[in-house]
Amino acid sequence: MQLDENRIAIRQRTYLDVMDLALRVIRVYAGPLSLAFMVGVVPAMLLNAWLLADYADVDFIESGFLRYMGWMVLLVLWETPLVTAPITLYLGHALFSEHPRPAEIAREFLCSLPQMLWYQVIGRALFVPLVITWFFPLAAWAYLSEVILLERNPMHTRHQGQMTTARRRQALHAGYVGDLFARWLGSVAVGSLLFASLWLSIWLTGGMLLNEWEWTGATFTLAFPLAFWIVVGYFAVVRFLGYLDLRIRREGWEVELIMRAERARLMRQST
Repeated sequence: MQLDENRIAIRQRTYLDVMDLALRVIRVYAGPLSLAFMVGVVPAMLLNAWLLADYADVDFIESGFLRYMGWMVLLVLWETPLVTAPITLYLGHALFSEHPRPAEIAREFLCSLPQMLWYQVIGRALFVPLVITWFFPLAAWAYLSEVILLERNPMHTRHQGQMTTARRRQALHAGYVGDLFARWLGSVAVGSLLFASLWLSIWLTGGMLLNEWEWTGATFTLAFPLAFWIVVGYFAVVRFLGYLDLRIRREGWEVELIMRAERARLMRQST
């Protein structure tokens, strides 16, 4: 791991710069990111289709599609941390390594899975029905997944003063809640426009290829979640880069990396 030869420049950025950089990262790592995306999204789409199968009845287009879309949005929000975990882990390795190893990424995911289930599955199951409390898991604790997956602190302290996931989550986000909330609102606005453009593009493509311009059940049961998940995948990259930016702002992470790289170099020279 070359701490001073990272593949993404470590420096402070505005949120617009972060979103622009996310597009560049996706272009450079399109193949591996697509694979990591499909590893998480395909099982989630199949599960959601099975869970919501009863809502796609014969009167779906006339009356049931709004109910179906509402439940789909809730499921996607709940599943997002687990679905995007492979993307986050891959980017964490790709930041310092030219050839991340899938076996190591899979091992780290399995090691982090208990905490992901506790904080991001069980915890979100309690928050999702209470719409007014979405602020905490989605904005105030925006980088909880990155803390769990990339920093890998224990859930419970083993000795006095040890950093745990809960303490690290609090230390990382404290003092930046207002800024994170503003970024979350910006993400919602940009994400909504991106989703609408993708959904309509899929519908237009289907119309031109099949000469079918009616809104059918597939428009909602297939195109709707597909467009939604693509937006989620993009913002998983944005979130990872935002996590790096927050660490730089409050911890001077770029200086820490330089010092750690120099220490490692001196240790190699002394042996």
